[in-house]
Amino acid sequence: MAAQGDCGLVTTIGFPVDRGIFQLAQDFAAPSPRHQGRYHTGEDYFGGRGMSYGQPVRAIANGRVTYSAPRGWGRDGGVVIIQHTFPDGSVAYSQYGHMEETATRPFPARYSCVSAGDVIGSVGNIRPAPHLHFEMRTNQPDVPGPGYTWAQPETLGWLAPSAFITNWNAWLQPAYRFHLDSIGTPLVVRDGSLIYLAANRVRGATPDGRVLWRINLERPAVGLSWLPQAALLVYADGTLQEINLDGSLGQAWATGLQFDAPPVDLGPWMVAHTTDHALVAFTSDRRAVAWRLDNVAPLAASHATAQITGLLTRDNDLLLVSSAGALLEQRVLPNSASLGEDSAGNLLVYSQDGLWRVAPDATWTAVDGIPPAGSDSAVLEQGGRLVVFDGGQLAAYNPDMTLAWETPLYGVAGAVTLKAYGGILLLTVGGNVYAWGMTGGLCGAVELYQERGAALWPDLGADGLLRIAAGDTITGFDWRQFLGVCSP
Repeated sequence: MAAQGDCGLVTTIGFPVDRGIFQLAQDFAAPSPRHQGRYHTGEDYFGGRGMSYGQPVRAIANGRVTYSAPRGWGRDGGVVIIQHTFPDGSVAYSQYGHMEETATRPFPARYSCVSAGDVIGSVGNIRPAPHLHFEMRTNQPDVPGPGYTWAQPETLGWLAPSAFITNWNAWLQPAYRFHLDSIGTPLVVRDGSLIYLAANRVRGATPDGRVLWRINLERPAVGLSWLPQAALLVYADGTLQEINLDGSLGQAWATGLQFDAPPVDLGPWMVAHTTDHALVAFTSDRRAVAWRLDNVAPLAASHATAQITGLLTRDNDLLLVSSAGALLEQRVLPNSASLGEDSAGNLLVYSQDGLWRVAPDATWTAVDGIPPAGSDSAVLEQGGRLVVFDGGQLAAYNPDMTLAWETPLYGVAGAVTLKAYGGILLLTVGGNVYAWGMTGGLCGAVELYQERGAALWPDLGADGLLRIAAGDTITGFDWRQFLGVCSP
């Protein structure tokens, strides 16, 4: 650590090759038929036929070289390993494999310091085609990795490179405050503290991200829900168990069901999908079934108003349920849709068919003048204005449906969440988080790693912390600092 300190802390981080040229050819932890099904310990980047060989490879961040050998992998080329120390004191190692050195691009000397972006070699001419094998890990600081392992590499100290770099880009921003390893959507207690799942544990953390307590679980859990006076742990085997806010487990009871997806809290109900293809809603005390819908795929989106609930499945099947739990209508949509509500308590449904208002009696009324939505969309009514994201444009419409403003937002994809926090709109698309003023100006943006198709979970607390759940992390940002020039 003392020696590494001479090379400085990581202040910026990037990818080792130009991603305008290189594409991900083999992902992290992917099983390889060429290697008897063993798991890939890194990411392979390929620039296309005739485009990869000889391209420069760059250090992702400041660090100290711990290994440097032009024949480190023999016929499979040279290897460089760099040790990086991050502002929180954590240490990780980046490995660059299948490289070659030239007179103009020599490998860096062992124990030398490199800076982010320094050229440390070139993509070599190796089998089956020139490409870069890139790793992030916490093990083997000065030994070339095997490239493939029989066990899942993340259990042995390897890290998913794209997730690591993308998230650290966000965690190096001035507005960053904390991050927590997590699975799924957390629960927010009234004081802003968090209850969340992490691997085979449930944890509690303070509003500023300090872990308060941990509970080891003896069986898999699929998610969390709320009871009137406690949190609720939902196990895959159908057991429900109280979690007291002091971190102790309370009473448990069986439902006779088995769950295969995280539950969703919708008004008084907890709605869960079962292994026998049903959606089951539990009463507010979670002790009884309020209603059940059979032969239904897992949920892709949902929204509850005071009088009507919309449930959109992964098969694009929209189910409308009354406040009493009766199925009002079931309709197959042409593609995915986003759900919201207007000031009159109507459900908003935005899809390829356009924007519709659905009354509590399931009467549909088209909203003219709104462009059809793409596969990823969002809709929100705020201050009398309709705000829509159609997959390419974010736009706001006045009450008379004249266009107030619009702004393009191309090159992003993924599930979308649109929320209003005072005069600011928060739009999350895939792993991208954007804050927009109600007049259409961009206030702040950051990217977090998120798997394609999964929605980010945002929450702005009374303490001024914006918390975002993405991938396997919860990240906290100072809201005022995140907004920059838009900060009040």
